[in-house]
Amino acid sequence: MLAAPALSTGRWRPDPVDFELAPGSHDARAVAAGGVVSSALRAPKRFNLVGMRWRGRAEPRIRLRVRRDGGRWSRWQALGAHADHNPDPATGERAVAASDPVWVGAADQLQYRMSRRVPGLRLHFVNVEGTATAADRVRTSLRRAVNTAVVSAARVVGVGSARAQDPMPSFVTRDEWGADKCPPRTAPEYGTVQAAYVHHTVSLNDYSPEEAPAIVLAICRFHRNSNGWNDIGYNALVDKYGVLYEGRAGGLDQPVMGAQAQGYNAQSTGIASIGDHRAVGATPEELQAMAAFIRWKLEVSGVPTSGRVTLVSAGGPTNRFPSGRRVTVERVLGHRDTGSTECPGELLYDQLDELRAMVGSGAPVSGFGSRLAAVLGATTVDYRQDTAVSGRLGSADGSPLAAQPVEVQVHTGVRWQTVRTATTGADGAFVTDFKPRLRMYVRAVFPGAAGQRRTSSPRLLLHVRPLVTLRRPATRGAVGARVRVSGRVHPRKRYVYLVVQQERSGRFRKVAVRKVRAKRGRFA
Repeated sequence: MLAAPALSTGRWRPDPVDFELAPGSHDARAVAAGGVVSSALRAPKRFNLVGMRWRGRAEPRIRLRVRRDGGRWSRWQALGAHADHNPDPATGERAVAASDPVWVGAADQLQYRMSRRVPGLRLHFVNVEGTATAADRVRTSLRRAVNTAVVSAARVVGVGSARAQDPMPSFVTRDEWGADKCPPRTAPEYGTVQAAYVHHTVSLNDYSPEEAPAIVLAICRFHRNSNGWNDIGYNALVDKYGVLYEGRAGGLDQPVMGAQAQGYNAQSTGIASIGDHRAVGATPEELQAMAAFIRWKLEVSGVPTSGRVTLVSAGGPTNRFPSGRRVTVERVLGHRDTGSTECPGELLYDQLDELRAMVGSGAPVSGFGSRLAAVLGATTVDYRQDTAVSGRLGSADGSPLAAQPVEVQVHTGVRWQTVRTATTGADGAFVTDFKPRLRMYVRAVFPGAAGQRRTSSPRLLLHVRPLVTLRRPATRGAVGARVRVSGRVHPRKRYVYLVVQQERSGRFRKVAVRKVRAKRGRFA
């Protein structure tokens, strides 16, 4: 029997629930190159958000999918695993090895893939919608129905209060997104604000406006209860509808130290886009909201809204620069500019020039958007083999953009580099080729032109088959005598596997396998 809820003119929120699962050794099987794939795992309760943490500093590649009991599996979602959103060293907050938490809506089961095994793996779940158990779902449905009716009646008779207008952008306060369900562990720490970092949360992009506040609460619970941080890591967040959310407690107008850019939290503010921007850019509404917040935040901190600034690194394992190094960066920058991470995603990172212009001028960038698509002639090629890149450039309405330059860029783990430049034809199409030397990401970039803004294609992964050559291989040998085998491998690898096969009656059989270390691509 369920008791009727007490009447309240405030919005009722269910109590969030956190729970964990430690996969056993029998829950995952080995796959190629030391990776693992789990069986379908049933969570202890229904969950809205899930993330992982483990011991050590390993940075495995992770993909995860979920499903509602009896439903279909979702697509595989890549999770960042850099431990890159971390506090500065010497603060009271700990740095952890963890994935980004991912909002999944509602799910009961999940399955993960990892490029390597990690010790002490834990799956951390959060439910913020009051749907963790069947009893919770009944109770939540009843309470929401009653609360909605009371709030509606209160609005009719004028019960409630209005917040006075502030000279800052309008935002959803911590109270409004439910931060009382995620209280900070300790009082906030303060620093200065010299720059603004842009992030993405790597959550799924297909959320509704009603879900967005719950996503903020769920991220806060994960940062606090799984990572062990004081509070949510970001100073502010913005959803794809352009709604701004107050992040870490301590005052949005104050230089509160967050945990979003290790080594620079005491000198910056951070705003995170709720979404995954590796294949989708930020919406115009989102860019406007981010620009409004950053411009106001830099002005209230007494620093310029444009140009470059020199920060001093505080170090840390996920920081690209050692402690004490003076680093000159853009005043508005992406997390990857100082951290070992892909954050804030390729397409949002490509929009930072536009965002900087909006922050500096207070107005959207003039010019129209464009669309750029690219494809690879083959997704796997031999070392130094020519590979084609083709695509099409068009305006926002689909009409072709002719006689325009398109840069083909590659990324091998350090930065994007232009390897070819093509020119579009009358139909907006382009094609060129290059010789890849490493496994790499490839994209096409339109640098912009009069009346058209810069844009880039989604990145494409290109695999390269190594080339192995033997140096004067032996053609004869005595029984029982050693035979020397030496050669080179391109691109360079740490190891090669020597597989010896013997031909008998026109068929080959494997007789030996030897793992051989290669130094600078040479092995013997």
